[in-house]
Amino acid sequence: MARYFIELSYDGALFGGFQIQQNVATVQGALENAMETLFRTAIPLTGASRTDAGVHAYQNFLHFDTELEILPKHVYNLNALLPNSVVVKGIYAVPDEAHSRFDAVKRGYLYRLHQAKDPFSEGRSWFYPFPLDLSLMQIAADSLLNYTDFESFSKKKTQVNTFQCAITKANWTSVGPDIQFEIHSNRFLRGMIRGLVGTMVQVGRGQISMDEWHEIVASKDEQRVDFSTPACGLYLSQISYPDFLKKIG
Repeated sequence: MARYFIELSYDGALFGGFQIQQNVATVQGALENAMETLFRTAIPLTGASRTDAGVHAYQNFLHFDTELEILPKHVYNLNALLPNSVVVKGIYAVPDEAHSRFDAVKRGYLYRLHQAKDPFSEGRSWFYPFPLDLSLMQIAADSLLNYTDFESFSKKKTQVNTFQCAITKANWTSVGPDIQFEIHSNRFLRGMIRGLVGTMVQVGRGQISMDEWHEIVASKDEQRVDFSTPACGLYLSQISYPDFLKKIG
């Protein structure tokens, strides 16, 4: 029995989330169906990051175990079976004990906003046609590297043993007429990035002061955080592992 990682990219707009659910179209479900069709046997998958409904990914991973021979052509075969909104970017041979979720050492996300009406950004970015002070938002983002407890930015209906996260990058940038937030950490909490973005946008609008921002981060009170930012602007951008991935082919 050998273990493999699968690297995926997907548009989450038409899915009810990443993790397999009954009676809901999911990214994991689409891939498991394609693999069962191709290999003529059910192959359970374990995902690295469980993105919510409507969230996209440039890169996500799953792992599986099989005694079947996995060949380079299977990447093409799976992509032929998958919907156009999901693409397999690679299959990797890994050590038997490697775990797509627990062995990840860093995850990165992007959140995108557009401030001018744009039909090509609809469903891919948050339309926010209000003035924002990006310099204030960056000051708030910079401060995140000084904190480790992000309980304020975690939705409470979640099973976690700790709210500790080690954020290593948090940047707001202008990308043409659009705005983008990029964040890297060893782990993230449920709802964390959308809560951070929504609350920093309030800083940029002048609706909360910098002192209030620091109070919110330290408060451990999710009621003070704005989680209402839409899923369409959020992208899982990268997952990093120790050097054990060996691409098939």
